[in-house]
Amino acid sequence: MLGKMIGAAATGKTPCGETIRVLDMCAGDGAATGLDLYSSSPAIADRHTTSVFFGSDTLKRTAYLFERETTTYARLLLRYGNRPNIQIFNYDSKGITLADIGTKPSDGVFVYADPNSVSTLPVTPELIRSFTPTTLFLMTLGCNVGGVKRMPIEDRKGWLHVVNLTINARNRYHDIMVMSLNRDESQWAYLAAFPLKWAEEFQADSVRAGSKHWPNGVSAFSITRQPKAFQEKIQELFLTAKEREQMNQPELTV
Repeated sequence: MLGKMIGAAATGKTPCGETIRVLDMCAGDGAATGLDLYSSSPAIADRHTTSVFFGSDTLKRTAYLFERETTTYARLLLRYGNRPNIQIFNYDSKGITLADIGTKPSDGVFVYADPNSVSTLPVTPELIRSFTPTTLFLMTLGCNVGGVKRMPIEDRKGWLHVVNLTINARNRYHDIMVMSLNRDESQWAYLAAFPLKWAEEFQADSVRAGSKHWPNGVSAFSITRQPKAFQEKIQELFLTAKEREQMNQPELTV
């Protein structure tokens, strides 16, 4: 998704200007998982903001990594602190907007949020309202990690709130997709906002790539192409069976 945006910007045939900004709101320590050198979000950001290809010299690319835990930040700094294309910050990204990283209306922006729990969710209405027309968004949703669905609905509304904010802020050139692991007890999923013209290809690629890593396969539903299935998946991810039966309550409506 990030690589595709950068590649498209380099052609000069997209609404993006020459400046590309990557905002990683929950960067972690940047450590690789196993032998995959590009398994962490900082590694992916570093790779795509330094890649060399035809037209890449026309772009100005910078990644902004936020990590609130001091010891985790220290490890992240050791790994990526010497990169000229990366700026690293040791504080909670909750409350920041794209203006805080110097974004201009013509900038292409990729925002990634991977919170550990709903209590550390950094995405706010102010952030979403600051999105440029060419901002792409990807967020991890751990909808039942540690049995979070046993918590009262009031304690889980943060996830639903962000989904609704993202839907309401969608511009007419973008699609929104929810991708989830099938038959996963923790109900891991992603919420993504990206150009509508990529929708069909992105959906197929996501299912194909995800199914290589998850034995039960991956589902992906688009709000523009499969609105009913999208809504049903969101309800399945965020609500208990009993709560889904009570969907006449307005505050639970997606």
